[in-house]
Amino acid sequence: MVVAPPTEQPDEEPKRKRIPIFPGFPELERSDVSIYPPYPKLGLAYVVVCRHRYHWAKVAQRKQFMRELHSFEKIQSNALDGVRVHREFSQGILSHTIPPRRYIQKMTPDPLSSKQRMRVEAIISGRATF
Repeated sequence: MVVAPPTEQPDEEPKRKRIPIFPGFPELERSDVSIYPPYPKLGLAYVVVCRHRYHWAKVAQRKQFMRELHSFEKIQSNALDGVRVHREFSQGILSHTIPPRRYIQKMTPDPLSSKQRMRVEAIISGRATF
């Protein structure tokens, strides 16, 4: 009688090789170790705290300025005076930084030649003779 070698049971799976999550750091694979800091001990750096304080102080100051500006505009006698007050006080404060002239010229090319542009500038400034 010939005895066949024992075969594996169909319901048993072959044992798979475990692939490490953090190769080279076996201590991080324990269940009691975490790569993330505990949140109760988590503190922000002082530089970040100062940046947040500075930002929110700037936001509050801008809101206060806008409230005061609008209230001052409302007490003017007519609408045109209110517009003048708004433009006078907010010209350098509310406007963003003005891009350099070269950048503006690249965005919008000048339709006039250099001589025509000089003539227009002279007319606007009042130096032109007719």
